[in-house]
Amino acid sequence: MAGAADGPRHLRRLRRTGHSLRGVRDPLHRRVDTAFGAVSDWILINLGWLYILGVTTFLIFLIGVALSRYGHVRLGPQDSEPEYRDFIWFCMLFAAGIGSILMFWAVAEPISHYADPPRGDVAPESVEAARQAMGFTLYHFGLHTWTIFCLPALAFAYFVYRKGLPFRVSSVLHPFIGDGIHGPVGRAVDIVASSAPSSGWRSPSAWARCRSTAG
Repeated sequence: MAGAADGPRHLRRLRRTGHSLRGVRDPLHRRVDTAFGAVSDWILINLGWLYILGVTTFLIFLIGVALSRYGHVRLGPQDSEPEYRDFIWFCMLFAAGIGSILMFWAVAEPISHYADPPRGDVAPESVEAARQAMGFTLYHFGLHTWTIFCLPALAFAYFVYRKGLPFRVSSVLHPFIGDGIHGPVGRAVDIVASSAPSSGWRSPSAWARCRSTAG
């Protein structure tokens, strides 16, 4: 009987411990969200031009690589052959890249910008606001978005499948730090790179997938 009574008692203790930990976690979570939100707003207001310039530079770089002799380098062993035709590759990349995001944000983003223009220099729900909303949306889902996906994908493909390095962000730095990618520096790079996207592409893409799944 004593053993049977201990079970509910242990459960009650676990519940109390869980509530106590939640009481500590929730305020900390809110403070972290507030801090990251403030940093994000500052970057958008003061360094937005640098973001656009950087992505445009990466786009020009990728076009240059594609048109140069490096565009013929195999992203795999020298004797490897493509498993799928170009059209099939395009379909898979589109679906995995921005296909699911488009299902939700292609409608939600222009409507949001139309109701609340980002620049604030036009009246909400006006003809000019509609033009501005479509301009922002087309920019966000145009070549610049593909650039953000293609540049790291190209680096991963080359160093992982061509050079045989581990599937980690630190592998991209192998030309600079050599075998240091397997040491503390490499691990630090992987930790930061794995944590940073939680406030970037992973959130909108996950939200889009949830919305598309929910119908």
